Amino acid sequence: MRIGIDIDDTLTDVKDKLYEACKKYAKSLGKKLPKDINLEDKYNNGSKWQELFHFNYKELKYFLRDIQEGITNKAIPRDNAVDVINKLKNDGHEIIIITARDSEFHDDPYMYSKKWLDKNNIYYDKLVVNARDKKKICIEENIDLLIDDNESNCLSVASAGINTIRISNYLDSKSGIACCNNWNEIYEYIKNNFK
Repeated sequence: MRIGIDIDDTLTDVKDKLYEACKKYAKSLGKKLPKDINLEDKYNNGSKWQELFHFNYKELKYFLRDIQEGITNKAIPRDNAVDVINKLKNDGHEIIIITARDSEFHDDPYMYSKKWLDKNNIYYDKLVVNARDKKKICIEENIDLLIDDNESNCLSVASAGINTIRISNYLDSKSGIACCNNWNEIYEYIKNNFK
């Protein structure tokens, strides 16, 4: 089976750190802080931060390239992510890392991602960046299963008949998407549902 795996908030758990950093940056710019918070980035392009904090394009680019990269470069993998990916590889699956990290907001999204994956000993057969449209990429890469934190990505990919698992600390999905809150649960789900 070809398994597609996202990086940010899937292999890592940085959403809360990014939100706090974004809040601090917004305050430094004199921005009004939001009351209602939805951190789902429906379009995989940083628009969630722009909508929440009313950043202009230059402010958004600075946040994503300088502040976000600083946090994600130091992020550690979620518990058991490395071990589970190694088990999946040993079980005969291909691992395709699919990230929306893109050249609009990052100088070299491929190297930025590769360095982090290699530094953290995360096995992969292929790395795909600039993947804002995960459905399109999953079709092009013949992905059988996508593991992602973003519910919009999971719903879009599932609409193409591709299996998805959403990893989240907040399992509030009513969408019918398979949800797990850690990598051990993901491994058990794959073991029990895909032969």
